[in-house]
Amino acid sequence: MAQQSNKPKITFKVKHFDEYHDIVIDWNEDRNRYNYQQVFDQLESITGVPSRYTSSFSVPRPDEVNRPYTIACHFYNLKAYSSGLLPNLGPRFRYSNIESPLIVDGERYHLEYYANYSHRVSKRISMGYALVKERYVTDEAFSRDFCQHQCTESHFARLKDLVSNNEMSAKIAPLVQPLMERNLYRGAENIFREFNFEQYLRVTCVEERSEEIEENGNDDLYIRTRG
Repeated sequence: MAQQSNKPKITFKVKHFDEYHDIVIDWNEDRNRYNYQQVFDQLESITGVPSRYTSSFSVPRPDEVNRPYTIACHFYNLKAYSSGLLPNLGPRFRYSNIESPLIVDGERYHLEYYANYSHRVSKRISMGYALVKERYVTDEAFSRDFCQHQCTESHFARLKDLVSNNEMSAKIAPLVQPLMERNLYRGAENIFREFNFEQYLRVTCVEERSEEIEENGNDDLYIRTRG
């Protein structure tokens, strides 16, 4: 693998379905800019999901040598923030960390995706991504970081339709936003169930859920009373 070694640009590969795509981060593009925004811009062209509908991406276990206790690092899309709510990003968000990179030059990642209600960023149903290092993706149906069952074209198409559904977001937002702002997540989950799409918001592997159903005898991800 190529070394980081103070490169002004890094290039890494992201696998979406069966194809690898290059993503480039230019650390010198603007030293006062949030450089990880470049990842969101390029994910838009790779996935076809408008950037404004994508709230965040994460990198599970980004550096197990220098950050052994970091489960995941999260990055937020400035283009998805509601008007007037842009965060005041400190230097650690804007600048690259060459000594302990969060995204590694030459690395291969697999793209995982899910929907979420982003009450701190977009205040709507949004897409979220995870960049999972290829060595953490096994041939098994699911692993600690990656679920093969959920990374399919049909599942992605359903998520894409969901996050693009402005009418649905307009119905959901006034119901769940006040709850989530007060950390009343259980109440918000109940509303998600009523609208029959919590199964898209929860990142629960199909195989893992099947085991839960066998053990508990029920599957309550959605209620069949609302269309």
